[in-house]
Amino acid sequence: MTQKKTSSSRNCQSSPSSAAHCVAYERAIGARPPQRRADATPATRKNGHSGDYVMNPKISVIIPVYNTGPSAVKLINSLLKNPYKNLEIIAIDDGSTDDSFAKLKNIKDKTIKVFHKENGGASSARNFGLGKATGDLISFLDSDDEISPKFFTEMSKPMKNPQTALSICGFRYKRLKRGTVKDTYIHMLEPRRAEESFKGYILRLLAGDGRLYSSVNKLYRTEIIKKANLKFDETLTFAEDTKFVLDYLDSAEKTFSTPELAFILKPLYIYNYGTDTSTVASSSLDWKNWQISYYNLEAWLGPHPSPSEKSQLTRVHTRWKISHALAVARSDKSFNEKSQYLNPFLLPVFTLLAKIRK
Repeated sequence: MTQKKTSSSRNCQSSPSSAAHCVAYERAIGARPPQRRADATPATRKNGHSGDYVMNPKISVIIPVYNTGPSAVKLINSLLKNPYKNLEIIAIDDGSTDDSFAKLKNIKDKTIKVFHKENGGASSARNFGLGKATGDLISFLDSDDEISPKFFTEMSKPMKNPQTALSICGFRYKRLKRGTVKDTYIHMLEPRRAEESFKGYILRLLAGDGRLYSSVNKLYRTEIIKKANLKFDETLTFAEDTKFVLDYLDSAEKTFSTPELAFILKPLYIYNYGTDTSTVASSSLDWKNWQISYYNLEAWLGPHPSPSEKSQLTRVHTRWKISHALAVARSDKSFNEKSQYLNPFLLPVFTLLAKIRK
């Protein structure tokens, strides 16, 4: 079984006070986060406990490693130098066939915990890491990616608000084979509409924006994950991270009376696309994988979606059809091989579109 990259889908604000909403933070232009009224009562979970204001929350950083020893060591060394010091680094060697585990064991620092397990894939390794995590917040990183030195400082700021369930940042995409760099998902998002359900709003984000799909550009609350016993679905070979994010948001809505999402409008996660260990591109070629993800999305939404939710679900399906076609067009396979995954009459159109959308 071959290890794979974390996110199969990543190729591819304020709101009514009485409902779950998003809070956008843009430090570059000096925008201030929303302030609680002087007469407002402390934020309270549905279980009745007052939210704790944590000045310097402990962050558990979970890193699956499979035959990526040099890049994993580079990433971990950068974390050890990170200005945010309250970190718990959990590196899981997922049955590497090279000396990756030995390289990890050579890192001597009390901040890092190194484990070895039989190969089970990225989801299995992350689930193992979740079982070892003791932090207030959780971060998932890919061993062959990088983060900005400001990642944890910027991402943890909005999590000090006890109603913030999830912190999300933009990406810097490095296409290694092309030698190009592109910053994405750093623009402001449209606020949640007054009539939208929480899941309807999430569907609209999925249909119009790509930053929710991946598991790595986020900070999660350990409380929510462990209360719902959330895990990555180890049976999936595609978009397992998207399913985890959606399950997390579903649990957040049940945990908080008004859960908030904080969008950091900066490319703090650096995604190295096209590494030797990545199998994301190949798994995205088969439409059956996208269809399975769509069935999971329908199940997440529930049996009785509103007309508005049905409309957003259709938009998501259309987005995924286009993303699938672009994935096939961008692949390194021959025309005949691509024709096995996409109608050959559509290939020239999406090949051109893929070039335009570099």
